[in-house]
Amino acid sequence: MTETTPTLYILNRNYSSWSLRGWIALRALNIKFDTVELIISSDNETKDLFTPEANALMARAGPTGKVPALHVTKPNGEKHIVFESLALMEYLAEDYPSLWPADKYERAYARSLASEMATSFGALRNYAMNVRAIYPFDATLYTPAVEKNLLRISAIWEELRSKAVQNKDDKGYLFGSFTALDAMYAPLPYRLIGYSLVDKIQGKHAQAYVQHMLNSPEMQEWTKDSKLEPWIIPADELYPISAPSS
Repeated sequence: MTETTPTLYILNRNYSSWSLRGWIALRALNIKFDTVELIISSDNETKDLFTPEANALMARAGPTGKVPALHVTKPNGEKHIVFESLALMEYLAEDYPSLWPADKYERAYARSLASEMATSFGALRNYAMNVRAIYPFDATLYTPAVEKNLLRISAIWEELRSKAVQNKDDKGYLFGSFTALDAMYAPLPYRLIGYSLVDKIQGKHAQAYVQHMLNSPEMQEWTKDSKLEPWIIPADELYPISAPSS
C-alpha cells in the first residue's frame, strides 16, 4: 500500500453486501482508509436501484459502476482504481499476505471457494442483505435451490471450521485467522439472521461460525452504522417499510 490514504467507495451499508466485503477486509487488516458512501434512497433523486439517476451515482465508484472500488495513489502520484471484490483482495494481499492462508494448497482452496462465493449461490442472493430487517421464515421463498445453496455453504463452513478448531491458535474464522474468504462470506450471516434461516445451516461448527462473524468487532461496527442509516432502497425490501425512527 502507498502512504497516501486510499478511499473506498461503497453503497448504503444496510443493503450492500459487496460493499461489506471490501470494507471488512480493510478493517480486519487495520488499514487506514477513507470512505465515500454513495446513497441510493427512495427520498432522494435516485429513488431506487437501477434508475438512471442511481446508475449515474454509481458511476462515480469506478469504470464498472459497481462497489466496492478502492481509489489509490501510485508512488508517482498517478491515481488508480481497484475494482471488483476478488481483485481488491488480491491487491491487499500483495502487502498483507495473511489475507490468504499461508499454506499454498489451503491458499488455492480458499481462492477457489472465494471465487465460488462470488459467482454462485444465485438463489440465496434473492434474499437481499438488509441489516435492519428481521423477517419471519417464509416457506414460499425457501425453494429447493435455496436449500441446495445453504447445504453447500454448510458443508464448506463445517469442513473448514472442524479442521481449524483443532488448532491451538484458532481465532474462529474459516481457516483459523481472518482471510479473504471470511470477507467474501461476511454478508451471509446477515441474510441468515434477517430471513430466519440460521437453523437451515447444518453442523455445529458452521452454526457457531455464523455467531462468531456477527460478534466480530468489524461486523458489530457495520451493524451499528447500518442501523443508524435512515435511507430505504425499495428494491431491497421484502415488504414495504417506513424509514427507521431516529
